[in-house]
Amino acid sequence: MRAKPKKEDLFTIPNILCYIRILLVPIFIWVFLQEWYWQSALVAIIASITDIVDGWIARKFDMISDWGKFIDPVADKLMQFAMLTVSIIKVPWIIILVIVFVVKESILLVVGLFIYHKGKNLDGAIWCGKLCTVVLDVSMLMIIAFPMDWLTDKLVFTLIGAVLAFMALSFVVYLNEYFKLYKVTKSESLIEKKISKE
Repeated sequence: MRAKPKKEDLFTIPNILCYIRILLVPIFIWVFLQEWYWQSALVAIIASITDIVDGWIARKFDMISDWGKFIDPVADKLMQFAMLTVSIIKVPWIIILVIVFVVKESILLVVGLFIYHKGKNLDGAIWCGKLCTVVLDVSMLMIIAFPMDWLTDKLVFTLIGAVLAFMALSFVVYLNEYFKLYKVTKSESLIEKKISKE
């Protein structure tokens, strides 16, 4: 971030819920590794509920902050990455999603930080990002919670295909939005140069 988060932003209710969501990640992993599959899915669902609640509180009570915009997607991505990686134990083909997820998020993180340091930032999540999150979460929860004999090849490949499609859509749309912001920064920089010359 360009500056340290404000102290008053660190412990707002929405951000505390984000911290709880982050703490639920190792709990989710531990429960899954005990082969308590539906219970681990329940932990992930609780994390998703905190995500919905913290967003609602932030908007309703005007508690939106730069720190919240940073920590909220971090919490989301940590849980998503955890769900993807542990799912490999049940469905080895999930490794494809893990690789695509890591590449996609790494590129968007680098581009996002570059734009952020240019003085611009996306105003919250884009619709396709939210849709991708829903598809990924629901697909992974099905794979995590369902007994092995329910996970037919047809179901697994349908879920993997759906997640891949929405990941690709989200990636393209976010890159396009970042490109628009970059063009704005270039225009503003040209205007500043003109003014300084005058």
